Amino acid sequence: MGVSRGQFIKLERGERGLTERTIALAARAFAVLPSRVIGEGASTDRERQTPASPLPQPNVAIPDQAEAVNPSVFRGPPDVPVYGTGSGGDGGDFSFNGQVIDHVPRPPGIANRKDVYVVYLVGDSVAPAYEDGSPIYVDPHRRPAPRDYVVVELRGERDGEPGPAFVKRLVSRGGGQLRLEQHSPPKQLDPINENNVVRVHRIIPWPELIGI
Repeated sequence: MGVSRGQFIKLERGERGLTERTIALAARAFAVLPSRVIGEGASTDRERQTPASPLPQPNVAIPDQAEAVNPSVFRGPPDVPVYGTGSGGDGGDFSFNGQVIDHVPRPPGIANRKDVYVVYLVGDSVAPAYEDGSPIYVDPHRRPAPRDYVVVELRGERDGEPGPAFVKRLVSRGGGQLRLEQHSPPKQLDPINENNVVRVHRIIPWPELIGI
């Protein structure tokens, strides 16, 4: 459909209302009329005012004899640590609390990746790419490139204290300045002095996690 997994789940559960955009996306993805998306026998104002048009063609092809996918192959050993977070404060999305609170499965795409960790996202600033509460897998060793999503931690007010941390999209990095952007609301943040930055870690995208 062209929406994130988290957004799709919220649509299924009724936690988010259907919009004209999501109705159109669903109709095209499932090759049905928009009226089928919002309920049997119902029709939208636009359908009542326009003549019938051919059903949209599906944009995926599934072989007739396709074998069912075994989801267990995507569940590696539960050895990726989940770092705990505290409340944001000082404008941050959260702060690291220094504790490992859980371990989660290691997807096949990062089977041999060292020091990967997980943080549960706080807030919707980068939705729909990542939604509030989503687990994000983070690679502390691969240098992020522009347009990568990143976890940025700033220095605390006192030595040894955790500083504010953000999940944003990297715009550029150079000249001692870090430039970030977010999606909700869409804006580019004020440049951050690199001297105030503790870490900038790259978020591993979902296709990379499953090895494609």
